[in-house]
Amino acid sequence: MRCAARLGSAWMSLGIVGVLLCGLSAFATLANAQGTQGQDAVYNSSNGVVGSSAFIDAGMFATSQRANICAVLNFVLNPLNGIITSAGAVIDARGIPGITPPVSMTCTASPWAGITNPPASTILLPSGTIVIPSKWVLPSSTHLIGEGSTLSAGFTPGTTLQVSSSFTAYTPMIQFGSSSGCCSAISVEKLALDGGGTFVNGIENANAGDLSYVDHIAMVRILGTGLWVHGTANNSGPYSNITYDLVGYSGNSSTICANINGLSGTRGIHGLSCTAENNDPPAAVLLDSSNNSIEDVKIVGLKRCK
Repeated sequence: MRCAARLGSAWMSLGIVGVLLCGLSAFATLANAQGTQGQDAVYNSSNGVVGSSAFIDAGMFATSQRANICAVLNFVLNPLNGIITSAGAVIDARGIPGITPPVSMTCTASPWAGITNPPASTILLPSGTIVIPSKWVLPSSTHLIGEGSTLSAGFTPGTTLQVSSSFTAYTPMIQFGSSSGCCSAISVEKLALDGGGTFVNGIENANAGDLSYVDHIAMVRILGTGLWVHGTANNSGPYSNITYDLVGYSGNSSTICANINGLSGTRGIHGLSCTAENNDPPAAVLLDSSNNSIEDVKIVGLKRCK
């Protein structure tokens, strides 16, 4: 009797699991039927299961014509393609390149190239190294978030943007806004910038004010300026948890860890590590602005603030 009871219980459990799986399968099918490509399914009390334009899976738009990550993002970010609404969205690119067809992590252009007035977006980048041929100019209300910023010898976890051989010297890898005073609410978080031992700059903010900030960023092998804040970037920041390391490369008089210049005030730099192993640059931090705070700074091998 005990054996029979256990057998009956086991079959009952399998039956319940089967019903649940069928229910989930039906829900997924309904979601696919009612939603729009790339959208998550949500429940609407009036229309049942519908697609949500607030969250977009960028991996759904990879094709042989859009064969690198920047081309996929460019397609999603362009309002003319009818994917992102004027209200903006979270764009999840973390599934790239692990999708079919394979998507290259070497870009041919910026994700915003050729787009007029792109909507607000929060872009979730995948782990791995994304090779960029030119600077990324981030529009207003754009938030770029990676999978982590840790870099160490021979090991690059998280998300890294790396310059290609065609990158123009002394231009920033990431630029906040395209014109003076154009923007607000631009941020970059949890990623690394790799200058490849060339005289490029890391992040430049000359345009974006309130709600614009940098957090948990590693900058390596950048022989220009790591962080440069100037122009009309008043009230921007804070710029926090930044690691800058030349990783054995030699800097020169134009090599600067961070520079805040000509502003009436920002929310300051909070948490900055600057390291140079060879040919010490003349200054780690340049400050020519009032109403700024710089705290929790570690400087190794560079001359101190100026």
